[in-house]
Amino acid sequence: MKNILRIIVLSTLLIACSQDDTLLQQEETSINTKEETKESSMLSFDSQDEFKEFIAQKMESKENLLDEARIAFEERGRLSLLLVYNSLEKEEAEQLGLKRENIAKVDSPDSMLLFLLNENGEIGIEDKIFRIDGDFVYTYTRGFGKVINEFIAANAKGDVQVQDGETISFGENLTVFKHENKIEEITEKSASTTKVIREFNRRKARMIAKQWNGLWAFYSSIGSVTKTQEWSKVLWWSDWKDVKTDNRLEFEASWYAQDFFEVSPRIKSKSSHNYCNCYEAIDVYDWSAGFIPAEFTPRSGVTKHWSHWYPATPNTVGTWIYY
Repeated sequence: MKNILRIIVLSTLLIACSQDDTLLQQEETSINTKEETKESSMLSFDSQDEFKEFIAQKMESKENLLDEARIAFEERGRLSLLLVYNSLEKEEAEQLGLKRENIAKVDSPDSMLLFLLNENGEIGIEDKIFRIDGDFVYTYTRGFGKVINEFIAANAKGDVQVQDGETISFGENLTVFKHENKIEEITEKSASTTKVIREFNRRKARMIAKQWNGLWAFYSSIGSVTKTQEWSKVLWWSDWKDVKTDNRLEFEASWYAQDFFEVSPRIKSKSSHNYCNCYEAIDVYDWSAGFIPAEFTPRSGVTKHWSHWYPATPNTVGTWIYY
């Protein structure tokens, strides 16, 4: 009788364990599905060479990246920061359940960078995911994104400090780079060596003239841009929104380019112009991509910017910015 009871109990335990294993497998499958769904709008590249080739093709095509971002969203559901910042409508944001506080903060006029990133500021290269948000670029192993929250908490408490331009390791699956591409809050009356705003008379429209050089751990670039913006409803808040009009950019520039393993930087230069009826007249003079991109530093030159907003009188504003 005791043997029969032992057999019954053992059978019950085996069935229970089997059910637990099945539930665990189902739970793991559910978690993996959620992670895949979350990453579905993120660009992902199997190699650094594939990543570089993708950027090179986009640069050479000269196609409007904002238009491409719109097509990618409507046809494939890929939501880039470029679209979120400049063109996503209020109704679309509400349908997607987007919250302003959850959208990554990336201050860069480089449309290529914003096109590469999803709304979380993420891009996948090989087995790593890079995320830009605020002052930091996070590099983490796939599946370990939650470690970022642990770093943020430790950084807020002062337990972990990162200096400008410094990279630290936080555990085995996360590195944190504190970039030096600071957010500029510039108005027409304030001064900046790299950014100028000119507002059109009695119109809620303005020209943005900007030079930039940025290093983001997996991508770097240097260039300049002219764009026109109109005050309107973007997502669920009022803000400046890029509009298509006649923009002009002319430039003569030289800069230093230094790869990580080079002892001294190279001097490079370029002069050109871009006149277009477009969202932005932009030129990326130079760029680099991969796990250790080159660093670009302005040397000398000038950029000339004009914008035409025909509802205004006068309908043209312009400025020059010297390096």
